Amino acid sequence: MRILSCFTLLLFLSANADNNAVWRTSGETVTLRCSVAGCPNSNSNNEYEGMYLYLNQYHEEQKEVQYYHSSPGTSDNIAPRERYKDRIQTNGSLKDHTITISRLTVHDSGFYRCVFIHFPHGRVTCSEHTLFIKGVAPCPPAEVPPALTCKNHLPLVLIIGTACTVCTIATIIFILLIVPRVRRWVCSRRRARRLERVPNNEYVYEVMTARGLRPALEQSSSSTYTGIA
Repeated sequence: MRILSCFTLLLFLSANADNNAVWRTSGETVTLRCSVAGCPNSNSNNEYEGMYLYLNQYHEEQKEVQYYHSSPGTSDNIAPRERYKDRIQTNGSLKDHTITISRLTVHDSGFYRCVFIHFPHGRVTCSEHTLFIKGVAPCPPAEVPPALTCKNHLPLVLIIGTACTVCTIATIIFILLIVPRVRRWVCSRRRARRLERVPNNEYVYEVMTARGLRPALEQSSSSTYTGIA
C-alpha cells in the first residue's frame, strides 16, 4: 500500500514540472508557499478574492485544507478545516503567503494545490506541492458509543409508563364491567339447567299410569267411594 502511494505521488510530481517536492518525517513541520506569481497570465492588476488549499490523495477524494478570504476594508478570514485547526499557521498576504503545517503524519502525504479565486476567470491553480511523509500510520481512534444519559432514556420511560397505565385502566374496566356480567350469565345458565332436570306433574302422571300405578290422590278417592258403597 505504501509503495502504491509513493508511486502515485511520483506520477503527480513527474506530470508537473513546476511542482515542489518536499520530504518529511512523521512529527515534523512543513511550510508551503502559495503565491499568485505562479498563476497563468499573472498580472498585478488581477483581482483575487480568496484562495483554497486542496489536498489530493490516491485513495480519497480531494480534501479542502484551508480557505483564505480577503476583501478591501475588512480583515482577512483564514479558516482551516477541522483536521488542521490546531496545527496550521498562515503568514503573509493573500497574494503571497506561507502555510505551515505541524505534527505531520503519513496521512498528510499527498499533492497540495493553491487555487486562487480570480475574477473574471474563476478559479486558477497557481502553486503545487508534493509532500512525502515517512513513518508509520497511526491507528484511527476507536469510535466510542455516546454515553447513555437520562435524556436519551426519557422517551422510552414515558412510553413504558403510558403503556402500563393503559393496561391498568383496561384491567379495572374489565373487572368492574365484564366480570359481573359473565357471572350473571353463568348463574342464569345454571338455573335453566336445573329447571330442565326437574320433571313436571303431567310427565310424572303419564309415567305412573303407563306402569299401572295411580297417584296417591286417586287411590284415596277410590277407597272413599268403596266404603260408601
